[in-house]
Amino acid sequence: MTDEIAAAATDRSRIRQASEAIRDMTNDLKPAARSFEPMLQQLADGLYKMTRQAPLQSLAIAFLLGILIARRR
Repeated sequence: MTDEIAAAATDRSRIRQASEAIRDMTNDLKPAARSFEPMLQQLADGLYKMTRQAPLQSLAIAFLLGILIARRR
C-alpha cells in the first residue's frame, strides 16, 4: 500500500513539473507570437480585399480546399 502511495506522489510531482515546464515554454513563446501579429493582420486584410473583389472565386477556392482537407483525413 505504501508503494502505491509513493508512486502516486511521484506521479503527481512529475505532472506538476511537466505543467510548470509547459507554462514556462508558453511564457517564452509569447513575445515571438506577438511579433507575428502584424503579418497575420496583413494576411487577413489581403484575404478580405480579395474576397470583396471576387466573392464567387473565393467561395470556389474555399470549397475546393475543404474537399482536399476532408479527403486527406
